Amino acid sequence: MADLRDFTGKNRKFTGTIGEKISSGTTGERDTSFGSGTLRFNSSTNLMEYYNGTIWKSIDAPPTITNFTVNGGSPTVSTFLTNTSSIATIVITGSLFDTNSLTVLFEGNGGGNVSPLTTVINSSNQITVTVRTNLFNNTYEPYDLMVTNASGLFTRLENAFVSDGAPIFVTASGTLGTIRESTRSSYTLSSAAATDADGDTITYSISAGSLPAGLSFNTSTAEITGTASSVVSNTTSTFTVSAATTLQTSTRQFTITVNAPQVTTFTSTGPGTFTVPSGVTTLGLLMVAGGGSGGSSLGGGGGGGGMLDGNITVTAGSTINLSVGAGGQQCRSGDYYTGFNGSNTTFGPIPGPGLTATAIGGGYGCGHSNPIRGDGSAPGQNSGPNTITIGGTGGSGGGTGSADSGANDARGGYTSQSPSAGVTGHGHAGGTGGGSNAASAHTGGGGGGAGGAGGASNQTGYGNGGPGGIGRISTKSGSPVYYAGGGGGSPHHPQGGSPGPGGAGGGTAGAGPGSRSTAASANTGGGSGCGGHPGGGGGTGGPGIIIVSI
Repeated sequence: MADLRDFTGKNRKFTGTIGEKISSGTTGERDTSFGSGTLRFNSSTNLMEYYNGTIWKSIDAPPTITNFTVNGGSPTVSTFLTNTSSIATIVITGSLFDTNSLTVLFEGNGGGNVSPLTTVINSSNQITVTVRTNLFNNTYEPYDLMVTNASGLFTRLENAFVSDGAPIFVTASGTLGTIRESTRSSYTLSSAAATDADGDTITYSISAGSLPAGLSFNTSTAEITGTASSVVSNTTSTFTVSAATTLQTSTRQFTITVNAPQVTTFTSTGPGTFTVPSGVTTLGLLMVAGGGSGGSSLGGGGGGGGMLDGNITVTAGSTINLSVGAGGQQCRSGDYYTGFNGSNTTFGPIPGPGLTATAIGGGYGCGHSNPIRGDGSAPGQNSGPNTITIGGTGGSGGGTGSADSGANDARGGYTSQSPSAGVTGHGHAGGTGGGSNAASAHTGGGGGGAGGAGGASNQTGYGNGGPGGIGRISTKSGSPVYYAGGGGGSPHHPQGGSPGPGGAGGGTAGAGPGSRSTAASANTGGGSGCGGHPGGGGGTGGPGIIIVSI
């Protein structure tokens, strides 16, 4: 029987403006009995489709992306942080989005594709997705944004996202440590730095607060260096370090505490002990030996005790032996006696290095004599003419006395203070004395000090005694104090000269006619001045001191 369709509908012309009605049905109602070329509207996908003899293929236009926002912003390129697991919300705007089914993909360059955690089709013009940011890997950046409709047609926004991790600080926020008094100098700390997984250059800054006074900040390395200023009470500085790359900035707040000096002072001469507190491995150490005593009539001043000032490495909890040196005893009154050397001050053996720090006692000031040196008879004995002419060797050298003809040897007593157990030593030579002629008038040289040499007696005109050498300042006590000044030399009073003044740091001046010089100041290691002519004896040298600071 013939099919009516064989006789009707040939070359049919469609007219009107409404359009033609095509068969409609769900996906489950598809019928392939007509074979290839069958056209219908799929009410499940809301798309026209046709059968090609093998499969049904949808007829669609590709979607488009016009913009996107990340967490409320509106960048043209967005950056994800790879070092966090935070979830970003991305709103994609465009057109022709399939309202029934589509997929969103962040396609990496060569791999590393990332799929959203959730996808919501708001409309044919908007999609909202969430994504975990740490899934993005800078190895595969930049990432393209792809939207694919159910028809298989898609759109791609190229280079939409890059993966750039923010710098990661090496150290947790909080304290970077405590600077003790003994570690204020040459302080170095690098643990405020950060690393960057992408290898980007990091520039650092202090974005809030400030470092302790005296410290500097390196903007390339975040290294903190310098000498922290001393404080009178424990002081904590709070500051924020910013670590910035081109795209990312991380900040972290830190503190550094500078402690006021915790000082232990030993002033009693003789032995003692110091116990290192738990957790302490560095000590500040000041040691001053006993000062030498000045000679008698027409002689030189005593040298200041040797001085050691610096830091040492110790073992926490250990006990260290020590001894504070006494000052040289006064010489007897009378003409031409020498003084006495001061006693050494020691600290050790120090557990760890096993060394003992030794500050050398100050050298004695000698009495008047002939420039011909004799056998160097023992200090404190009446040397008389033709014997002692050079001040004693010590931490700082003693001053040289006057001579019966011409000037003495062109030097005073030598210094023997050198670094000890790694601590810097300080000491200087004594000054030279004068001759018997009217121009130099029997004048004696000053004793050396930790900060400078003893002064020579006046060689022009009616002479004054040589001044004692200046001592040296230390702040180990918590404030600046002079130590180990030299004693002043003696003039020949009938010629109208003046006694040499003592050096700052406990040294005392030479004495007036026939008088004993004043004892050097206690616990400074100062040298005493020479006694006055005729018959005046030298005073006692100043006892030493040990100051330990942490």
